[in-house]
Amino acid sequence: MQDEGERRIKARAFELWQREGSLDGRSLGHWLQAEREIQEEDEAEAASRDVVSLAAAVNPTH
Repeated sequence: MQDEGERRIKARAFELWQREGSLDGRSLGHWLQAEREIQEEDEAEAASRDVVSLAAAVNPTH
């Protein structure tokens, strides 16, 4: 069974392939680009959560 990360990468690579006209021969490039994009999204989401957590710690609302 695929893990969630691999499923997301596969879906993104497919989107990239479709956007480029569904041409053969670039599957590795699409996969690597999809990996980078998903990783960047995950890092941005984690940073956002960190900012929210830090803000809550600095300014608790009791």
